[in-house]
Amino acid sequence: MKKIPYGKIDFKRLIEENCYYIDKTMYLEKLENVQDTLFYLRPGRFGKSLFTSMMTYYYDINSKDLFDKLFDGLYIHEHPTNEKNSYYILKFDFSGIDSAEKEKEALEKEFKSCVINGINVFLDKYNFTYEIVKDDSIPIILKSFLTFFKGLKLENKIYILIDEYDNFTNAILEGNAERFKNIVGNEGFIKAFYASIKEYIGLGVIGRFFATGICPITLDSMTTGFNIATNISNYEEFNSMIGLTHKEVDNLLNEVVEEKNKREEIKQIMIENYDGYLFNEDAKEKVFNATLVMYLLNFYQLYKSIPKEIMDSNIAFNSGKIDNLIELKNNSFYKELLNEIMKNEHIKGILKNKFDLTRDLESDDIISLLYYFGYLTIESDIYGGYYFKIPNEVMKVLYGNYFTKKLKESGIGYDNKTISEISKELVTGNIDKLNNYVSEVLKKLDNRDFIKIDEKGIKIIYFTMLLNNEYYNVYSEYVSNNGYIDIYLEKKNPNIPNNIMIELKYIKKKDYSEEILKEKIEEGKSQLLSYSEDKRLGNPLKYLVVFVGNELKIINLIA
Repeated sequence: MKKIPYGKIDFKRLIEENCYYIDKTMYLEKLENVQDTLFYLRPGRFGKSLFTSMMTYYYDINSKDLFDKLFDGLYIHEHPTNEKNSYYILKFDFSGIDSAEKEKEALEKEFKSCVINGINVFLDKYNFTYEIVKDDSIPIILKSFLTFFKGLKLENKIYILIDEYDNFTNAILEGNAERFKNIVGNEGFIKAFYASIKEYIGLGVIGRFFATGICPITLDSMTTGFNIATNISNYEEFNSMIGLTHKEVDNLLNEVVEEKNKREEIKQIMIENYDGYLFNEDAKEKVFNATLVMYLLNFYQLYKSIPKEIMDSNIAFNSGKIDNLIELKNNSFYKELLNEIMKNEHIKGILKNKFDLTRDLESDDIISLLYYFGYLTIESDIYGGYYFKIPNEVMKVLYGNYFTKKLKESGIGYDNKTISEISKELVTGNIDKLNNYVSEVLKKLDNRDFIKIDEKGIKIIYFTMLLNNEYYNVYSEYVSNNGYIDIYLEKKNPNIPNNIMIELKYIKKKDYSEEILKEKIEEGKSQLLSYSEDKRLGNPLKYLVVFVGNELKIINLIA
């Protein structure tokens, strides 16, 4: 059996080690037909590095003898383009630059090191003799090298591949926009670097250019120095060039998982947690985060079980980016944004592809940045904009953790000891302590501006309160065959007796009457019974909880 290529980004190594490779080579001819100078943006850990690695071996003039070995069985092997193995590959990788808290001089030094390293790898690969003057500036180093190459008068041109062109500027942007402007602005070394590439494209030394990244802020900031590139990130035909389609996931599951029932179970977990990304409103299919899919399948292949932690720890580690993005430049509207996203799980906005960092950022700027980093995705287009939504449960958890952090900062933190006791009681089917504690928190929140007390606000409190419990995976608005379950607790351990469904109802104090209460109870009961017809859920405990204002009114166990 082939191995799952979790964490592998070198195409040659992946093929030689008999790993599964999801064939994306059909996009090479599509890329060639668009334009010679391209940018392609996707959230982190989607598979961009592996794609550029594959491109390296396909276009590298030195890899001709490897073509049959590496590409046998793939689309491009039967449909090679005229440009196969016809370039000298000059690759720059900026993914390792750490810009946190560093000043311009230190970042310029790291950037120069990456440029010099890329040139040295090129010289070694193609056995050219050339001495880099390391004391020169970045654009002079690049221009001098390209002038040397031009003087060789070779028949073939250079193909420049850049992986994570914006990595260091993303970190600057998250923490200090002023520092970002100083580095990528008109006098910055970044703009001069790309202006040099543009010059030698014009001279015919560089035949093609392809760069990946996450965010268009850097792209916009260097436009005047590199205004020849086409950003294909939102083109419908490239929606699933990076990431995995449902068909591709199905093919992997068929290879890795023998039992049909287990395949269906794993596929459902993946849909809930890793799927949901759309990068063009007219695209026909949403895509999965490729790294997370490989994480789960790698675990299953090794241990024949589903990991308890659905979120890859490497993704969880980066969750702090939400904080920095939502609160970027200390905007005053982050609470409104967070509440809108958490309550409705979608938000209306305009997708920005240019950002003016000389002015205060607006709501649409922050929404767009959350989209580019993968914390929101396109739901549908509307006149004058889009609806953006949280793509999946993994991203919902990251928002929930951020919400919990902001609650704590406002003086209303959850007590971990109480949460632990609540979790243990849930295993026995007792939710009284949970509901009473939610009521306590709601009373503290009632006079604050952090969240409005209504049915959606109460649902957020339940969800965030239970996020990190050890016994259940917690979902809000869980999709059943017959509707959306307000709170669904899915047991992590088969020894836990039951899954739990909670349907929440809310009545304003001024609207309360026995008649309205009776209507809410009947409505909730009917919904719970309908949801439980979904056989995937097993036989969950079904609770109806009614609040009147911030007061807990009724808890009913529905038989």
